[in-house]
Amino acid sequence: MKSIEQKVIKFIDAKGLIQNNEKILAALSGGPDSVFLLHFLYKFQKRFKIKKLGAFHLNHNLRGKQADEDEIFCRELCRNLKIEFSSVKKNVKSYSVKNKISVEEAGRIIRYRELEKYRKGKNFDKIATAHICNDNTETVLLNLIKGTGINGISGIPDKRDKIIRPFLGITKEEVLNYLNYYGIKFRIDPTNESIDYERNYLRNEVIPSIEKKLNPKFNQAIFKASENYKKIRMHLEKVFTVYYDSICKFVDGNFEINLNELKLIDEDLHDEFLRFALKKKFPFEFNYAGIEALSKLIEGQTGKMVKIGGGLSAVKERNSIVISPAKKNMSREPLKLKIGESAVFNNETLSIRKSKKENFVISGNPKKEYISADLLADEFIIRQWKSGDRFFPLGLNGSKKISDFLNEIKIPSSKKKNQLLLTNKGNVVWVIGHRIDDRVKIKNNTNKVIELWIR
Repeated sequence: MKSIEQKVIKFIDAKGLIQNNEKILAALSGGPDSVFLLHFLYKFQKRFKIKKLGAFHLNHNLRGKQADEDEIFCRELCRNLKIEFSSVKKNVKSYSVKNKISVEEAGRIIRYRELEKYRKGKNFDKIATAHICNDNTETVLLNLIKGTGINGISGIPDKRDKIIRPFLGITKEEVLNYLNYYGIKFRIDPTNESIDYERNYLRNEVIPSIEKKLNPKFNQAIFKASENYKKIRMHLEKVFTVYYDSICKFVDGNFEINLNELKLIDEDLHDEFLRFALKKKFPFEFNYAGIEALSKLIEGQTGKMVKIGGGLSAVKERNSIVISPAKKNMSREPLKLKIGESAVFNNETLSIRKSKKENFVISGNPKKEYISADLLADEFIIRQWKSGDRFFPLGLNGSKKISDFLNEIKIPSSKKKNQLLLTNKGNVVWVIGHRIDDRVKIKNNTNKVIELWIR
């Protein structure tokens, strides 16, 4: 059993997971892996010069009385070891239904959220989780099946932010042998035997079959492979980081990828760069289908829109791809507005009010216009433009389709569909914020002047 301990110690030292005088919070479920984690850290607290050791348990409320018994077990274990303990209860099932995600994913999100909240509140330096080699194998296989790229098949990171995973180098068999040898008790979650969950299907059906027929040390083989992929990924990330700021920017609340700058990255690595860029900004693991859809936009037609997962959509602009939360069409009912009234739209206020001819100046401000109201009715209408709409742009001879006009002034496709018009008596008066109609321009014989202003 000493060899297992030495293997873990060597892994922690090699990866630099624990520094002197750190306060470590252990994630404790009551299962064999987390119980081994707590006992190991307790036994070697002086060896690693751990200043303070604590444990945190999340009651998922998924198994009724059994879940409560898990919590009691963890509390008693920490009491006997004189380790600081805390627990919370959360309705994981309700969270999964509300957010339309699996129970597994809901449990993971809530677990890490509550662990981090407690870590901060109690000033622990790091959170230690009991992920083992078998967990890494399941993660790699799931990611490979879902097509998450090199980042996914790199497996579980040994450290990420404030989280460390000191047991990735040992297997479930080694953990159970250790616990049985020392007579250390632990809890068993019966749902781990159900193949209704993705991981359990791999754990209980797929991986044992591979170990039996192909490679008895399959977990160790996957771990070695994922370690190599980690090194490749780290190298790529260093390269991508050099170019990231010139390629990616936030503009008007949207995430934009500059396609001209993207050419600095080898074309064969575009997919991996897109994964890297999205991961930096969005808390979602994008699968193969999402990345492929995004990649196809690079050579796609301007204006094309695709959904890429995570509640996000991407639109191809002339020289960029714009990524933003997928929104329903922002179509709205036409809004009637009389002279002297104001209306709010898109977080701005449009005012229509009487003015004097002597106030008229050409300011060059597209949000402030003066028009002749000699032939207009008192009632205006604000509405979205639609196919077939035309107007007579100020300064041009003849009419032009609104769609053509918006293209010519290079309005991004992501914004064009929501462009508003100000109309009067069925005619376009103003393509709001861009150009008035030539028929309402101020003339020498104009008598009635109206001021249009967006604030």
